[in-house]
Amino acid sequence: MDDRSWMYRDSPQELRRMDYCNGVQGFINFVTSIPRNFIGGGIRCPCRKCENKKYLHPDVVMMHLLHKGFMENYQCWYAHGEVFVSESERRMEETVVGSTSSASNVHETTNDNTNPYRNMVMDAMRMNQGNGSQCPIVEEEPNVDATRFFDLLKDSDEPLWDGCTNHSKLSAVAQVFTIKSDHGLSEAGYDKIIEWARSILPEGNRLKENFYAAKSMMKPLGLGYQKIDICPNFCMLYYLDNAEMTECMTCGHSRYKPRTGRGKTLAAYKKLRYFPITPRLQRLFISPRTAKHMTWHQAHHAVDGVMVHPSDGEAWKRFNSVHPHFSAESRNVRLGLCTDEFNPFGSFTAPYSCWPVILTVYNLPPGMCMRPEFMFLSTVIPGPRSPGRNIDVCLRPLIDELAQLWSSGALTYDILRKQNFLMRAALMWTINDFPAYGMLSGWSTHGKLACPYCMENNKAFTLANGEYGDIVFGLQSGKQKFPGFGLTHNWVKRSIFFELPYWKTNLLRHNLDVMHIEKNMFENIFNTVMDVKGKTKDNLKARLDIVLYCNRKDMELVYDESRVAKPRASFVLEKNAQLLVYKWLKSLRFPDGHASNISRLVNIEDCRLYLFNLKKKVKNKAHVEASICEAYIVEEISTFISYYFEPHLRTRINRVPRHDDGGEVPSSENLSIFSNTGRPTPKNAVRGRYLSELEFKQAHNYVLFNCDELRPFIQ
Repeated sequence: MDDRSWMYRDSPQELRRMDYCNGVQGFINFVTSIPRNFIGGGIRCPCRKCENKKYLHPDVVMMHLLHKGFMENYQCWYAHGEVFVSESERRMEETVVGSTSSASNVHETTNDNTNPYRNMVMDAMRMNQGNGSQCPIVEEEPNVDATRFFDLLKDSDEPLWDGCTNHSKLSAVAQVFTIKSDHGLSEAGYDKIIEWARSILPEGNRLKENFYAAKSMMKPLGLGYQKIDICPNFCMLYYLDNAEMTECMTCGHSRYKPRTGRGKTLAAYKKLRYFPITPRLQRLFISPRTAKHMTWHQAHHAVDGVMVHPSDGEAWKRFNSVHPHFSAESRNVRLGLCTDEFNPFGSFTAPYSCWPVILTVYNLPPGMCMRPEFMFLSTVIPGPRSPGRNIDVCLRPLIDELAQLWSSGALTYDILRKQNFLMRAALMWTINDFPAYGMLSGWSTHGKLACPYCMENNKAFTLANGEYGDIVFGLQSGKQKFPGFGLTHNWVKRSIFFELPYWKTNLLRHNLDVMHIEKNMFENIFNTVMDVKGKTKDNLKARLDIVLYCNRKDMELVYDESRVAKPRASFVLEKNAQLLVYKWLKSLRFPDGHASNISRLVNIEDCRLYLFNLKKKVKNKAHVEASICEAYIVEEISTFISYYFEPHLRTRINRVPRHDDGGEVPSSENLSIFSNTGRPTPKNAVRGRYLSELEFKQAHNYVLFNCDELRPFIQ
């Protein structure tokens, strides 16, 4: 804590000393910077007479303090939003790391730049303390969590082996831990590398012996997640008031699996994994590297008619005008939500539907808000079945936390401004493909009124032989629907998002992921034209409908005595033509960064195009959701500690650009387009050649559209 001996003087005359007056002014500035301190326009008065029992205007509070002084034992301003750290914790830190200064005044603390790993632990410790402790804490021994942080502080100063000057025990584990996360090493691979490294290090080295030990050591730097039991039929969560129930109140399904032996712990049939969002948002303000970007959305200057960020859009501006108190604090967080199902085993295996729910932070600039480290995994909804429109049950913990962040906020420390503030958050919209849109919005995307924009004003009809299934609302409601369903509306539920106080005022509540829809459309067209078995839309039912609705005799089914033949459609490619398409895809090249290497997904021999993404985090296919969550926590810790590495250490945060081959940067006299680092081709390398006419035109166009110096002439 900074020296606050100025607060208590022996005589009234000393209350007029300059250091006391300046200290009182600093106290008033600190208190008025936290909105939650105000009630009815006043703040608590901590003078000897009022003793924090009265709310007075800040000017009146200043006069009281200048004339009467502070109440006794109020060196820590706990009633005004300052986090209190007990004296025993301060002494414990001094004992462990040899610190000579206290860390209790978090809004005044500055880090020691000589040891970035110690700074890392202190930042994490400051955040994990939270800001909810606003009353004095009696002196006592540190709890388990505090002890783990003090152990990390000790590890940050303890050399890897006696006499080592390059690495501490913590720095070595942190760097190897990050290598595992960045490159997707298996635990077995990590353990083998550590075994080899320990064999070449001096005797008595302190490198953790395996991944389990390293993960236990780094665990305090993570933010963790909650496991909540859920009914296998998605009827309810065993959560809050229902946490002690043993069977579903809706369908009666048992919560736990039958025991297979004595002493076995009860295992739930299904578990929901929830990652609290509040500490993850608070961490963005704890680190100087991210805190400076959290107000970008308000600082950047928009150009009329040009949208480079959601803050330039009409929905954002409408939200600001409807909720001016929220928008007045630029550090309040704007969020977007997206979810979609995926099969962790690939598209050509047994069906499995796992639903991750992801939140992205729109305060950040465009180059950051869509990076993986700022897209927070919020919920993992377990498979193998889709929750359908009962997804609202799974979103309950998230909605409760979002409602809390809107109404009460969370006291958060801003490392840049060196002050606490009340951080609030709002969900701006969701982004989904068409099926997920129906699950989240409550408007069914099936049947005649599937379009949520046209609604009842469309000319759709149901195919006689097409597949049209009823959407079941809950396990017990069967085929019940709201009156008028399918005729005047397609509502199947009231979305849980309407429990958020501001949701009904949002101009744009649900977005359709155009790229995802285009991908689905392309797959359907491609599979039909290429006649992919089991995936083409030109199936038997479609041919039966042709008889009823189309005059296409050449496409009707041909019935023989023993079989039914489907004539080849004119839009289906012959085998030779299909082979040409696959060869073209195999040789296809896109500009760098515009698409993945699609040629790796093409198998010419089998004439198949694999359009699925390998789920790298699923290491244990027997426990899909747990595997994903544990890998995410490791990645989250790895990202956090990467900010504290020395600049020459390359991680996902500061990785070298793909085409940087280590050459020198040319002089500033060249055009900006030639500013990438490089080195000349060796004389004994492949001989140069002239560009073809097509290549020359492509290079010419690239320079025209990517050279900053030419933009004024193009406009």
